[in-house]
Amino acid sequence: METRPSPWAAGIQLRCPQCGRGEVFAGYLKFRDHCRVCGADFKAADAGDGPAVFVILIVGAIVAPLLIILQFGLDLPGWLALTITMVTAVALCLALLPPFKATLFALQWKHKAREATSDDVE
Repeated sequence: METRPSPWAAGIQLRCPQCGRGEVFAGYLKFRDHCRVCGADFKAADAGDGPAVFVILIVGAIVAPLLIILQFGLDLPGWLALTITMVTAVALCLALLPPFKATLFALQWKHKAREATSDDVE
């Protein structure tokens, strides 16, 4: 019996939460329909807005102090400090969004989370 990979490892590596080998994305943030290795069906994959919220909070916690350090600590002109900070924020958001989206999807996969329906109410 094959064991499933850790959802954290599968997410960070952008791999299938079922087998840990196939890629989970067909494009930058578009989920594949299924895993090429094990055939797991990803059609219901939806991480919602969670990944974006986490990324925004983390990036904000990094770039806010960076702006203060650049502008007041290094005494850079405001336009230069803001430009460096904005470029850093965009780069971090673009870099962090895929692993966060894949990790949240892998956690949903592991816990068999799905959208609630009226059939779930007793």
